[in-house]
Amino acid sequence: MAETQRAAVPHEALADAEQVVGRGPGSKVFHLEEVPELVSVHDGRRKRVLLNHTNTGSSLLVDVVTVAPGSASPVHLHRGTEHFFLVLAGRGRIRIGDAEFPLRAGSVVWVAEGDIHQLLADPDSELTFLEYFSQGRHETVFLGPACTWRG
Repeated sequence: MAETQRAAVPHEALADAEQVVGRGPGSKVFHLEEVPELVSVHDGRRKRVLLNHTNTGSSLLVDVVTVAPGSASPVHLHRGTEHFFLVLAGRGRIRIGDAEFPLRAGSVVWVAEGDIHQLLADPDSELTFLEYFSQGRHETVFLGPACTWRG
């Protein structure tokens, strides 16, 4: 499908995105490769929404994000949710406020509501992490260009 024909998903709509497996409430079992991939228009990050309101009926949002080598997420903060990351593979860094912390497989990060943060992949390593938001419907404030995803 051509890029211009792919559906755009604004960042704030991920909690209700249709690009999920198994719509509706109830238990789910599926494989990561079955989940449609979204690509950030802003920076080329890739995201697979695993669980959201569309496929669980619950308020959480869980996804897997991959940041290309040398790339970074926009600087941003979240209102109305806390979230955490579990690094699955690769190396990089996370900036929270004025502090920067190294990341590697097995790193766990808790980001409190309102904390300004940015994820960065090392120049020679893709960075892949599981991301969990306690409230899928929340406000993300970008301190630069807003993020939109293409499915």
